[in-house]
Amino acid sequence: MALVASLALAACSAVLLYAVHTDLVDSAQVAARDHVEQAARRLGAGIPPAEVKAALPDVTLDSASPTSPSGSSGSSDLTGSSGTTRSQGRGASAAVVTSSGTMLIQAYPDLAPARTAVVALTWALVPCTTLLVLLVVCLTWYAMGRALRPVEDIRVEFADITASSLQRRVPVPDADDEVALLAATMNDTLDQLQRAVGRLRTFTSDASHELRGPLTTLKARLELATARPERADWTTVGDEALRDTNRLEEVVADLLLLARLDARRPLKLRPLSVPDLLRRTIAEGYAHHPVVLDIHSAPDTAVLGSRTALARLFTNLLDNGLRHASSTVTVEVRRNEGELVVEVGDDGPGIPAQDRERIFDRFTRLDNARTRGEGGTGLGLAIARDIATAHGGTLTARAPRAGDPGARMVLTLPLPAPGTDSVPPPDLPHPFM
Repeated sequence: MALVASLALAACSAVLLYAVHTDLVDSAQVAARDHVEQAARRLGAGIPPAEVKAALPDVTLDSASPTSPSGSSGSSDLTGSSGTTRSQGRGASAAVVTSSGTMLIQAYPDLAPARTAVVALTWALVPCTTLLVLLVVCLTWYAMGRALRPVEDIRVEFADITASSLQRRVPVPDADDEVALLAATMNDTLDQLQRAVGRLRTFTSDASHELRGPLTTLKARLELATARPERADWTTVGDEALRDTNRLEEVVADLLLLARLDARRPLKLRPLSVPDLLRRTIAEGYAHHPVVLDIHSAPDTAVLGSRTALARLFTNLLDNGLRHASSTVTVEVRRNEGELVVEVGDDGPGIPAQDRERIFDRFTRLDNARTRGEGGTGLGLAIARDIATAHGGTLTARAPRAGDPGARMVLTLPLPAPGTDSVPPPDLPHPFM
């Protein structure tokens, strides 16, 4: 900034000096021409050359022939008492016919005042320019310091934020400018990061707890069997170890699926028929279970989705319903104002109103008396909701209809616009291929 100001002021000073010098030189040349013309008029009027010279000391008077005046090469002949004034180089000259002959008048501009003025102005501009440059530097430093002070405060605060102090936030300036927007955006990012780290810590704690149980049981059984191998029933030990291994495999598979869901990997969704997918899912996995499917109000309704992902969603909802149902699980499909609604209900004990949102948390089981082996991994409904969200839909637990017992899971999926044959927003997260 100081260099730019110095160059700008130097350029302005040079232009000013040139303009003053040019103006003074032009004024001196005009004065020389005026003096030549005055001398010519006086000589033409018959005033003696000595008096003219005394009145105009900067004028030179020389005698010359009428046809070729001395010192005025190229000048035209003059007749009578009139004369012509011309510039010769930086001076002016004229030839006048008098009674005593032709007189050559010459005058040169006095450039000394111009040089003196330029020198004086230069000596005045140098300190003034230096002071202006220093003033610009000081003002720039002060202004930039005030403008960047909030940025420095943000940097210092942000540098002190660690994984153990994610609750801290950077200061937001009062001014409604880009720095304030930057600080607000950073705070929003810190909010998301704090929530993500909190979920990760909870998830890690729950996952380790879920894995520790089967591993501890498996280890204890194997240690008891190997301590007294001659008394161990190895067939029973193998069956129990296989059951614990299957349990571990289920938990690990669900954890990996949730990790892929959290990674928000995009996937192209394709048109598929939800009623057909439900028929196939029930026929392949629940043919011998009390599942009733009602699709009469929405036959052949298609949505944009992943067949594998929606099949997993329906499987989780059916497993959850069968785990709690007394006798029957009902599945109803219907259209409702631009969306497809799938309800999965059971005739079990139902879900308390205060727990209808908590059941979608990971590793949540409402029935404390139920063993982990019977109660599933505790991740099924969390996975189902993430899959619904990935398709732009919702999954909620609602109160049962009047007169109906049990739980009521309601899935909504947006219907594609007429003529749509590809995916909606390309950034929808989905881990399934």
